[in-house]
Amino acid sequence: MMFSTTSKDGRRGLQRTDSKRSVLVAVCTMVLASCASMTPALEEPPFEEFSRGSTLIGVTTGWAHFRGKAKAAGQTGVLEGQTGTDTATLNANYGGAIKLQHLVTDNFALGGIFEVRSFSPDSLQPLNATLRAEDFETYHLALSGRYYFDSFDGARRLRPYLGLDLSYVPEVKLGEVSVDYPSSSGFPSESQEVTGSDYWAIGGVGGVNYLLTDSLIFELGAFYEYAVTTSNATIAFDSLGGAQAELALRPQGLVVFGGLSYSF
Repeated sequence: MMFSTTSKDGRRGLQRTDSKRSVLVAVCTMVLASCASMTPALEEPPFEEFSRGSTLIGVTTGWAHFRGKAKAAGQTGVLEGQTGTDTATLNANYGGAIKLQHLVTDNFALGGIFEVRSFSPDSLQPLNATLRAEDFETYHLALSGRYYFDSFDGARRLRPYLGLDLSYVPEVKLGEVSVDYPSSSGFPSESQEVTGSDYWAIGGVGGVNYLLTDSLIFELGAFYEYAVTTSNATIAFDSLGGAQAELALRPQGLVVFGGLSYSF
């Protein structure tokens, strides 16, 4: 899914986010209206190629707003026993997804999704130091289930659905993470490579399919994803005599997407 950046800072950032949502809704409405007026007549009964035994392959792209909650726990040295939490926006840069589904009944499909996402994270301060990570990517392998309701429009080209995704995310390479201490502490800034462990996430999804031709489908939808386990990383602070802290990251967020699929 191709993501656009979302700002979280202050009223101006919120206004930009609301504006993007309004534009997105307007674009989606215009796209559906255009589809309804420009699509050719079907040669077969609607969704004949999208029924029990059919396979669907497609790509999607969209807009996302994600946040990550971090919990830090000091393990050794001067940090031992210290804890703290902070939350930061994961500003989305880009992304893309490929999906494959197979209809086991006329209404229920099982499948898989491979997705790549890129983020620019805001800084975090779960303890006294401020952590700033580089842009990073996550790779998602998901098992998906979809229930497709019957068509409800006069032309029988629209078909809504609900579903659930269970995603596995391999280790997350956060790249070079800079550590800045308060100026009053007298400790020099430092940086180091940080990699988060793998984690699992679950997401609820809903949307609608519009039949462009007998086999080509335009899709609009949205899903909310929540990490059911955390991505964990251990950071050793050289300026603090090598004291270590465990960082547990839990991302969650909303994705609004559109795409094209082909059924056969």
